[in-house]
Amino acid sequence: MALVISDRVKETTTTTGTGTLTLGGAVTGFETFTANISDGDTTYYACTDNTDFEVGLGTFTASGTTLARTTILASSNSGSAVNWGAGTRTVFCTLPAAKTVFLDASGNTTISGSVTADSFIIGNANINENDLESIDDVTAGTVSASKAAVVDVNKDITGFRNVTLTGELDAATLDISGDADIDGTLEADAMTLNGTPITTTATLSTGISNGNVLVADSTVADNDFLRINGTSVEGRSASEVLSDIGGQASLTFGISNTNAVQIDSASVADDEYARFTANGLESRSTSEVLSDIGGVTAADASNDATALAIALG
Repeated sequence: MALVISDRVKETTTTTGTGTLTLGGAVTGFETFTANISDGDTTYYACTDNTDFEVGLGTFTASGTTLARTTILASSNSGSAVNWGAGTRTVFCTLPAAKTVFLDASGNTTISGSVTADSFIIGNANINENDLESIDDVTAGTVSASKAAVVDVNKDITGFRNVTLTGELDAATLDISGDADIDGTLEADAMTLNGTPITTTATLSTGISNGNVLVADSTVADNDFLRINGTSVEGRSASEVLSDIGGQASLTFGISNTNAVQIDSASVADDEYARFTANGLESRSTSEVLSDIGGVTAADASNDATALAIALG
């Protein structure tokens, strides 16, 4: 149902009391409520017998052509419904002063209720429903999807996901809880890493002196060993390092020239002698060495000498 206001609508009524008005037909030169207002619609009305009056919001019923006195806005009965006596009165559509929007002497207007419109033009700005939706139900200090961002009383705001800047970000402090990915140059007057201040100099000195920064030359490759070369560091492969230190990649075991000699015995013991074999060195005890060289012990030699002396008599 709708609120309808129509021009040139006026009928008569002979209803008495304070109840619903029964409409009696159009006054000459005017139209009926039925011709302009649908069943169940509301309209602003005025009713008068040229002595008493009543202005209000009425609800029209097509069946029986009646107008219920739904809300009384003003009347000669101190703002209450007039208790009509016998006689004929006129009932017509009107626009009550209390419901009229008008400009004051300064060209301003005040509306205490709601305004429904497709858009508002303020200066050169045309604000439509979508624009107003962006600020409807905005919670200060909290970011909501498709809504304007409004800081709280402390000028703080929480909830941004991604922020893209084409210019500078100027801030008294910057606290980043996650990772920082900086494609360009990071410039700072001072930096601290895990609580330790990082000091820098305007120009770093390179070389091999105390306090210098070592610089690799173009020969450095993955898995290389490093060797100082003048004022820089060069890369050396494993084979080059062997050559540099006069070493060889692997040992050849045996008893030939330049071979490495290894123990060729499982019974090596302390204080033993070593004897070459085809593959290396084997261990030999004292008695084994005496046997190997065909010798005898000093005791055996003394006994033999005594026996020979006795024999020679």
